[in-house]
Amino acid sequence: RLAGDLSPLCFVSDGSQTLVFMITIWPVEGAAYMGSFLWKSRSIGLWNRSRGENMLDSGAPFYDTYQTSDGQFMAVGAIEPQFYKQLLKGLELDAGELPSQMSFDDWPELRRIFTERFASKSQAEWSEIFDGTDACVTPVLSFDQVSSHPHNRERGSFMKDSSGEESPRPAPVLSRTPAEPCLTSDPVTGEHTAEVLQEYGFTSPQINQMLSAGVIECNAVKAKL
Repeated sequence: RLAGDLSPLCFVSDGSQTLVFMITIWPVEGAAYMGSFLWKSRSIGLWNRSRGENMLDSGAPFYDTYQTSDGQFMAVGAIEPQFYKQLLKGLELDAGELPSQMSFDDWPELRRIFTERFASKSQAEWSEIFDGTDACVTPVLSFDQVSSHPHNRERGSFMKDSSGEESPRPAPVLSRTPAEPCLTSDPVTGEHTAEVLQEYGFTSPQINQMLSAGVIECNAVKAKL
């Protein structure tokens, strides 16, 4: 569905009178509003070209991913001049011999040069070259690799629950009131169905009847009637 009308009523009272008003919420409008940046980017040259030819949609050769010699990838996001300069330094390219960074017509040629250069080394080699620089170049990692990355390992950015399942740690980290992550396993489908229904007054025979009719789902191991 692209649209749905959700209109909750709100009551506001100042002690002498109560005002009633309605808030209309349409999901399609919420989605459009979340894209405000894209709409405004059209007027400043960031998103006014065809798909795949803009600054942030893989159109810019300095804002994309490149395959390395071992079949892995490196992510590049060197938009600002100081970051772009570090990118070229790491790639051992001379800016004077390259097309201008912001010359849209020359982006295909610049991409060809970057593609060939990144393909000349492995991901590990490029990671070592760009590590500690402000080139905005990082390795593209798999889910299994992310938590073992030195930065994430030092920061403790990931945690494991009691069943060994890995997930990101709550962020941001507050020094005085840090979040206490829940390390218990996520509930399985139907684990608490019977428990919740019983809290609302349903009896075990009623719950069993709904279960038999396929109205609800209960996990046979976790949810015991």
